[in-house]
Amino acid sequence: MEKHAKIISFINMKGGVGKTTLCKEVGLYLSERYQYDNGESLKVLLIDIDPQSNLTQSLLEKFDKQTTFYDEEGKVDYKCSIDNIFKQDMVGMTEKHVILKLSDNLDIIPGELETIFLQRQQNSSTPNKLMDYIIDKNLKNEYDYIFLDCPPTYSVYTEMSFYISDYYLVPAVPDAYSVLGVDLLERVVKDIIHSQRNGIFKNFKPKNLGVIWTRVDLSRKPKQQDYMDGLEFTEIVLENNIHIFKSKFNESHKLSTSPFEKTIVDRNDDRLNEIITGICDEIINRIEVLESEIFVEES
Repeated sequence: MEKHAKIISFINMKGGVGKTTLCKEVGLYLSERYQYDNGESLKVLLIDIDPQSNLTQSLLEKFDKQTTFYDEEGKVDYKCSIDNIFKQDMVGMTEKHVILKLSDNLDIIPGELETIFLQRQQNSSTPNKLMDYIIDKNLKNEYDYIFLDCPPTYSVYTEMSFYISDYYLVPAVPDAYSVLGVDLLERVVKDIIHSQRNGIFKNFKPKNLGVIWTRVDLSRKPKQQDYMDGLEFTEIVLENNIHIFKSKFNESHKLSTSPFEKTIVDRNDDRLNEIITGICDEIINRIEVLESEIFVEES
């Protein structure tokens, strides 16, 4: 079946909202539990552009993988890393230097702490390089979904993600700081788009898939409902025409206290399966709604 990946950034200007966990769990669940009508599985690529690289570390542990490879003499042969995309000389580099296969249907472009130096080394072409790599390697035709785990800051990484994203998804904890992060993100997006650097957004603009509430625990934190229904957040939603997901990524003691590499697909837990299935279904349906609106606008 011909593929045409939807590229989605998982992002909020506030840290600690479960962004990386949600990105990981959705990617894993879609790649392992979802299929087309013909039985073909979905194929997912994860891209870790957060300098903390938590997504990469957790998945390396889960799949018992490594990013450094050695030759027969025990010397370092090469390292699979997103950093390789930004090196000026990519002569001799192949897909194995950038994309790490985790399973039959899940790959990752690993991040690493060294990407923090990208800020110091950047030039006018730096934010374009990930976009150029995806286009040059025709990756949208290799995957059904490409997810980017983004840092909670306005930086070259933020620009990089929006240059290639069709959509962005905003995880948010129901508290005052996270709600403000949603408002700040919308202002950041408008700033990036309106800057029109290199004419990137001449023919497209990344669309907000919506806000998905994370770490929700109304039984222990009933005040969370006040933030979800509060006037300040409602005004932000109405002003920016933001969709609010019905599905919520509820707080889970099992996930928060389990080993780093332990995920929902590893558990026989009906509640967690129901939560992540609802989220995945709603993401897919939301994309269909937005794409149908685009089709109507272009007709």
